[in-house]
Amino acid sequence: MKARGRIFVLFRSGLGLVFLAAFLSMAVQLRDLAGSRGLLPWADFLARLHQGGGSAPGRFLSFPTLFLWIRGDAALTVVPLLGAAIALLLVVGIGGRIVPLALWFLYLSCVTTARDFFYYQWDNLLLETSFLAIVLPGRGSLFDLTRGRPVPEPAATSVFLVRWILFRLLFESGLSKLAAGQDTWLNLSAMTYYYETAPLPSWGGWLVQQFPLWFHQFSVFFTFFVELPVALLIFLPRRFRLAFFAIHLPFQVSIGATSNYGFFNLLSIVLSLTVLQDRDLDAALRIARRMLRRMPSDATREPAPADAAGPGAPRPPWRRVLLLAPVLLPALVVVPASLIEALGYFDPAAVQGSALLSVRSFYAPFRSVNVYHLFPGVVRERIVAEIEGTSDGIRWEPYHLRYAPGDPQDAPPMTYLHNPRLPFHYSFWTLGRGRRDEEYISNLARRLCCEPASVAHLFKDDPFPAMAPRELRIVYYRYRFGRYADLTLGNYWLREPVGAPTRPYTCSCPPGP
Repeated sequence: MKARGRIFVLFRSGLGLVFLAAFLSMAVQLRDLAGSRGLLPWADFLARLHQGGGSAPGRFLSFPTLFLWIRGDAALTVVPLLGAAIALLLVVGIGGRIVPLALWFLYLSCVTTARDFFYYQWDNLLLETSFLAIVLPGRGSLFDLTRGRPVPEPAATSVFLVRWILFRLLFESGLSKLAAGQDTWLNLSAMTYYYETAPLPSWGGWLVQQFPLWFHQFSVFFTFFVELPVALLIFLPRRFRLAFFAIHLPFQVSIGATSNYGFFNLLSIVLSLTVLQDRDLDAALRIARRMLRRMPSDATREPAPADAAGPGAPRPPWRRVLLLAPVLLPALVVVPASLIEALGYFDPAAVQGSALLSVRSFYAPFRSVNVYHLFPGVVRERIVAEIEGTSDGIRWEPYHLRYAPGDPQDAPPMTYLHNPRLPFHYSFWTLGRGRRDEEYISNLARRLCCEPASVAHLFKDDPFPAMAPRELRIVYYRYRFGRYADLTLGNYWLREPVGAPTRPYTCSCPPGP
């Protein structure tokens, strides 16, 4: 029997760890991003939403979030902390199916409220994974594993759906690189830029940037190898899936060690657990015990799955249908919808019909069926927009965002499972995205001018601790990683100005009460 019950207990536990990291990261910044004094205030957006009319159910279907009814800045911290507490239940494996359902809805509520700051593919990946986790067996905990008790087996359809996410994450990303990477991926130059132009460069990326050219070119080949042919192994027999896991695990670890994408790589590794079987877990434990020279004589014994715990009367056909319905129904929706989304990315004209658009508009706000296209193109130079302020119109002082490139002597940080959204999102401003960034940039400028205390903690230092600046401007710099030799001068970065500073923005604040 292809027992997978214990593997899926570990999968649910790993998903709980991902949610714990995601909610704790969110709890320390959601108020700064969507609060009443934040950069994209949810209250202001909600007021505009009400002015546009429409019914309460209609607003919820377009913007599914608890914060349509829960008001106040404190809730923007309390709800993520509640999510972190519930995530601990999923880690342990108690609470049944209601736990991933609650986590899915709480995370959806928060990312909907924070809008653009949480509109990234790993947020979609977490929502889609947790949505499908709802149909996995609710029973089975870490306590059961440690005590050798049987755990329920997931339905084959559920196993396929979770593997389907992992396959699409890799394969669609590989296809997107083929489609849009003519000047980077296809000429093998992508990885020579990738580390220093990533949204949040890391110290690990700085180190790998020092490697020779052949290594970066080989990295391009290896990326295509993992995302295209290796991804197909997910659906092949066990020995091929083991090969996939053995290749995919170090691939994700290497990405996590050289980048700052928060929980993304951990989530990808957790998803890859689902290609394994319980006997693979037993084999790993036997190897570990041998290495520790403490392998007991009964180490090969495998706890029986719940369905094999004892003989029982065969279920009648109607009952089998009822048990399979909660799994088959999501499959009948998710698989066709995910194919439509992929088609919409690679051939937008094919899904522009009114019928398909109406269907997509129904499920799109819930962000639980997606298309994935990780780095279809790589930016070839890093242009940083540095904010400067002045109190006298003569001496200009820089504001350096935390975690972002600023002082050339500051080492690129490692944020690990934390994903600071403002510096990550701010890095895209210089890519010419039109009016998409205007609202939060304007709010940031107003906060610096009129409420500097509300945003001071977002920066590494406060150049105007005594009084707010009189004017602000933007100065553009081209940044590139320094070499080992530059460290003798203390420089991790080399930078040069690009063009002239922008016209000063004069601070104009409303009179106080």
